[in-house]
Amino acid sequence: MEETIYSVSQAVKFLGIQSHVLRYWEEELLLPIKRNEMGHRYYTRWDIQVFLSIKELKKRGYSLKEIGELTPFFYKNEDLSKGEPAEKGKKPEAPLKKKKQEKIPPEFMEIVSRLVKQRLKEQDSEEERYKKLDERIRNCQQSRREVAAAAEKNMGKRRKRKKRR
Repeated sequence: MEETIYSVSQAVKFLGIQSHVLRYWEEELLLPIKRNEMGHRYYTRWDIQVFLSIKELKKRGYSLKEIGELTPFFYKNEDLSKGEPAEKGKKPEAPLKKKKQEKIPPEFMEIVSRLVKQRLKEQDSEEERYKKLDERIRNCQQSRREVAAAAEKNMGKRRKRKKRR
């Protein structure tokens, strides 16, 4: 059975992000994205899942640096050293070769889950603080508008009195 592979454009459609973001994440996180004989990137289902995980972690507020620390768990059998292939002098693999990926250990997923929950708690408390601050600002703006309207009304009354005299 052959492994399903995806081009950059297909991956972009699945993930809902732009291609330059994929390249940036690949470079910053040292992801071992495979290339075909022509040097074009291609993505496996595993790669797509990793990108979805990265996207979710980014959405939850994690920095790329924090996510980068998790990369070795996503690609256990890959050489993640920057710019050097796992074996020197070896041609890039053909896109249809199947490579067995190890599953992520449950202990790791539990740790990630705990980290995500902790980060969400922090964000929620901070978000609540910002909501209160935003409400105070709106109240202040509303009272300023009311004061300005009252002042405008008083100015209108004074003008009418001057005209009558």
